[in-house]
Amino acid sequence: MRSILIILVFLTFSFSCSKSDSINNTNDNSNNSSNDNSNNDNNSNVERTTFYLSSSSGNDNSNGSQSNPWKSLSKISSIEFSAGDSIFFKKGDTFAGHFKITGSGSQDKPIVITSFGSSNNKPIITGSSSNISGGDFQEAIYVNNSDNIVFEGLEIQNNRTNKKSGVEDSDSFGIYIHNSSDDIMNNFTFRNMTFKNIYAITQVDPSNQEAFNQFEVAGVRFFTDWGKAHINNVLFENNFFTDLQRFGVHIKHSNANNGLDNRHTDFIFRDNEFKEIGGTCILPSRARNILIEDNIFNKPGAKTNSRMIGRGSAVWNWNSVNTIIQRNKAVGIRGILDSHGIHVDHKNINTFIQYNYMEDCEGGFVEILGGNETAVYRFNISVNDGWRDNPNWRNSNHTIWLNDKIGGDEGYASNNSYIYNNTIVINRTNNPYTTAIDLKANNTRVFNNIFYSVNGSSIGTKQVNVRDDNISMTNNLFYGNIDSRFINLDSDSVDKNPHFYNEELNNKMGYQLLKESGAINSGIQYSGRFSHPVIPTSESAIFSNVEPIPTTDFFGYKLNINSTPNIGASNAKNGEIIN
Repeated sequence: MRSILIILVFLTFSFSCSKSDSINNTNDNSNNSSNDNSNNDNNSNVERTTFYLSSSSGNDNSNGSQSNPWKSLSKISSIEFSAGDSIFFKKGDTFAGHFKITGSGSQDKPIVITSFGSSNNKPIITGSSSNISGGDFQEAIYVNNSDNIVFEGLEIQNNRTNKKSGVEDSDSFGIYIHNSSDDIMNNFTFRNMTFKNIYAITQVDPSNQEAFNQFEVAGVRFFTDWGKAHINNVLFENNFFTDLQRFGVHIKHSNANNGLDNRHTDFIFRDNEFKEIGGTCILPSRARNILIEDNIFNKPGAKTNSRMIGRGSAVWNWNSVNTIIQRNKAVGIRGILDSHGIHVDHKNINTFIQYNYMEDCEGGFVEILGGNETAVYRFNISVNDGWRDNPNWRNSNHTIWLNDKIGGDEGYASNNSYIYNNTIVINRTNNPYTTAIDLKANNTRVFNNIFYSVNGSSIGTKQVNVRDDNISMTNNLFYGNIDSRFINLDSDSVDKNPHFYNEELNNKMGYQLLKESGAINSGIQYSGRFSHPVIPTSESAIFSNVEPIPTTDFFGYKLNINSTPNIGASNAKNGEIIN
């Protein structure tokens, strides 16, 4: 009887252990319970939900539990993951090699890739190292035709210096999300991640337009092959990007036309910081429904590393539909071409740039290139933008630039562009400069803006070149040194002092209006031709908290559609000041 009881207890215990920590993995020979410290390699069809790695103390022959973690990226890459699985990398450790993610989660049970441990330093995953045999990898993490994945609390690097067979010297990515299938890839989240030190082996001259366009090094790359399905529902939140050769995030589809079908869809970028990026922070290309809000873009187009490309607006879109860019801060932007705060490139539909603060952007403020429909700049503040002096391009710096070219060919005038209720300030006590106004478009509306230039700088003096038979320009306030050719385009200009609160604050709060401001109640009402263009918020759930038309100004003061608005980005009526 006693022997029978012992046998029953043993069988019950054994069943309990294998049930609680099982692994579903036919590719891995180390399939033990995560609570089992043995190295039994004979179980091949048990399920498991957690995997732990430590490059400093792990062993690929262990069971991959928290107390006995695996060591290498090659080991974890041999696993085919299932919905609800979690992969933990030890904080403070560096993992060099290539992590290929196989298997998908589900919408309610994503695969989660994150960290564990007590170190203050995130685990580093890098595709480059002198210890990697055969050269540096194209990317540190590769996702091909898998989806429903969350990345959280990791640092990703890939500073390529060693050639690798089959990998272009001009390629380097941190994480590469790649669709080469006929199925849509859904649901990716990036939260509390760091992307840094990502470089290709080769460098590119930013003045060589063809080479510049083909150079696509990025912290995160989304790409779909020709004729294949798109990538949908992506969130970037509270991430940090720095020291990247060109892009922070690059979204690219191979074959979307300018219709509405088969584009990457529903991308949100919120509360991220980009610091000293060699090129552009975010580039949606052939995408639909993009929301970029509350981010910091600090020194895009940087050359803090000589390998950086050194050219890029903070954000620009190409051949995309419904791009909303709001409440961001873009400062210190550099580059010999483009390099405005935020610009609208070619063939976009419905681009709304609103409630942003831009300062010290070398190229200028407004940039709308050829072939766009409904590009909107409203309720932004621009301070000391457009000071570039390119000896090979006389009017290389603009306060407003609307171009009718695509690929050097003219005849692609953008239609229905709106520039209204912006506050544009040039006030540099040292090194004053002059800007150009170039406007080659159709049905452009420029109204209710403050143009303010003092202390030796001027707006439009370099050039005023307007070719738009249907331009509507009215109720703009001009103060200081503004070229008369530009002022004369306005049918009802306002020549008054805007009386800013305190420019010496050197931030957005200084451009509120005192009660004696000439901008108060001097605008044109939002009706008829000057009605607000409407954001198509019903197109996607990602716009659920976006207003179709503005109900507040830059500072949060209410807009009353039935009353006369102020000129500029502030609609405060009685000198109210937000501290």
